[in-house]
Amino acid sequence: MDQTAVISGAASGIGAATVELFLKKGINVLGVDLAPSSRDDANLGWVQGDVAKSETWTLVNEELTRRNWQADILVTAAAYLAVGNVLEITEEQWSNTINVNQLGLIKAVRSVLPQMIERKHGAIVTVGSIDAYLAEQGLISYCASKGSILQFTKALALDHARDGIRANCVCPGVTDTPFFRRHLDTASDPETFLKVREQRNPLGRLLQPEEIASTIAFLSSEDASGITGAKIVVDAGLTTGFDFRTGDEGA
Repeated sequence: MDQTAVISGAASGIGAATVELFLKKGINVLGVDLAPSSRDDANLGWVQGDVAKSETWTLVNEELTRRNWQADILVTAAAYLAVGNVLEITEEQWSNTINVNQLGLIKAVRSVLPQMIERKHGAIVTVGSIDAYLAEQGLISYCASKGSILQFTKALALDHARDGIRANCVCPGVTDTPFFRRHLDTASDPETFLKVREQRNPLGRLLQPEEIASTIAFLSSEDASGITGAKIVVDAGLTTGFDFRTGDEGA
């Protein structure tokens, strides 16, 4: 039986990499994003819209019905990031963070969960961040929203385990996406900021979106049939210890 995945934030970064990987695996994909699709594929459907708006998810269900697809997998990769402390971030930026990172996730789950429950089968993978449990300076709204995603996923897993639903959260470290590059552009010295971020990781580099997509694919598959309510960290070793020596410190 063909599988179908609904993926939000599907036009770029981790979402786009996940779309590509799933299509290669023969999984039908229904992408959801503010941006249009740049790919023509019979196994790819698309809904262009705001993940925080109910009408977007109404269109998702209508498109699933039109294509005679049923959602087996949900991946929530849509995200919004504002830079600043609690006083610097505007009310509009706080609202955007909540709408995309939290409300958009809730609406996505509420949209496809009933049909998963009806079939007693489904895998939900939320895209969190290492900022879900370790704070990062100047990203207070992002950290708060990602923390809520992790707890939401755990509660979702408990609530619907006996319905045959698995829910897990993948927590990436610094990943080389357009999302990160926009953050990089806000630094006073982007080149130095990038080098520091690379060297802070024990692997000595940024992650690639495809590496996160591979983890999402695993959590979505039957190979992960015994995993639910988990956070899976993919961070190039960043959070493994409190210190990492590159070999240049002389100690």
